[in-house]
Amino acid sequence: MSHISRSLAVAGCAGVSLVICLPAARAEVPRTLNAQPAHPPRVCQLEEIWRVGGESTDLFFGAVTEATTDSLGNVYLLDTQRLQVVVISPEGRFVRTLSREGEGPGEVQNPRDIQILSDGTLGILELFPAKIVRLTPDGEPRGTLVVGAGGDPQSGGFTAASSFICRGGTILMGATRTTQDENGQKRLHYLAALDPAGAETVRFREQTMALDFRDLCFVERELGPPFAGVNTLGPDGRVYAAQDWDRYAIEVYRPEGSLERVIEREFENRKRTEIELRRINALFDASDRNIPVKVTRKIEPRPQVISALHVTDDGTLWVLHSRSIENRPAGVMQSYDTFDAAGRYLGVVAMACEGDPEADGLELLPDGRVLLIKEYALSAMGRTDLGSVPLGEEASGAIEIVCFRPVS
Repeated sequence: MSHISRSLAVAGCAGVSLVICLPAARAEVPRTLNAQPAHPPRVCQLEEIWRVGGESTDLFFGAVTEATTDSLGNVYLLDTQRLQVVVISPEGRFVRTLSREGEGPGEVQNPRDIQILSDGTLGILELFPAKIVRLTPDGEPRGTLVVGAGGDPQSGGFTAASSFICRGGTILMGATRTTQDENGQKRLHYLAALDPAGAETVRFREQTMALDFRDLCFVERELGPPFAGVNTLGPDGRVYAAQDWDRYAIEVYRPEGSLERVIEREFENRKRTEIELRRINALFDASDRNIPVKVTRKIEPRPQVISALHVTDDGTLWVLHSRSIENRPAGVMQSYDTFDAAGRYLGVVAMACEGDPEADGLELLPDGRVLLIKEYALSAMGRTDLGSVPLGEEASGAIEIVCFRPVS
């Protein structure tokens, strides 16, 4: 899935050792440059298990953007418009809803993502101030993990979250720490590991930017660096993150923070389509309406190369990129590049199922199943903090979720 991304807060982490990989240290790291894949392309047929939502059901979704599963096979769907999580059984039956709008225990106001945490609770990531709201599978509140001092004005700034994944007891989070200065804001984007209590343990990447309110210009690639929004955890605790906006390069970090390798592939990016340019400008238009000064912008003519990463239990890396929907065989939704644990390019896997790749999205679930989220692209626009985005002629009917299992 695509994400629209968001300081070193050591003071609140007494006794925690931070490992920071500086640019000089990364320069000598081995780079695995791949040209041709080891195997020819293959098609993965997806078989429908169940579907929910749509026009002919009483189960209504507002805007579904993220999903996960628990050890029993239940699927949790985050509805960022209705501010709740919908639980679906392995057979496709509605089980319950979790959380609701509010500021009380277990309630949310700006949910961004969901994960099953190491203690079996459901964690709902709040965009701002960055925190993880915890609930039992039955919906009982279990406290909140505040990240990077959250929105505490006494800390000298606030933290917003951009990505969130939990695996094997480690929480990986992309976030932005914003502080005010005399002429505007300074933002520190970073990717860090947290312990089960929410304390930062390792910082893998960081990048700074400044906004001058006297001559305010939003530079798209600086507002959301790829590593903060496109990242994942492997089964062995390794961290995978997109390196740059316009390069096919994936950084692989050891759990303690050192950069192990960079996986690359020969790749020529494409230009953004008309619909992509219209959507990204609509997001910035919505932001401009909330700002009392004149704003200019620098929009990238090409999309971000790496848009999603996923690592299976056997260590295979799946990569969704800017050309994943091109040259699709009949019946294919989109394709992924796959790499082995050593970074060798294995080949292209095309997912064969229904769906419109310009409107819908596929979610690779932790247990190997695949979700098709119809109208994902418009749901993702509505979940940002940029304001109310008018969808106009792109607005559609009821959202439908289809769950598949790979059969070949």
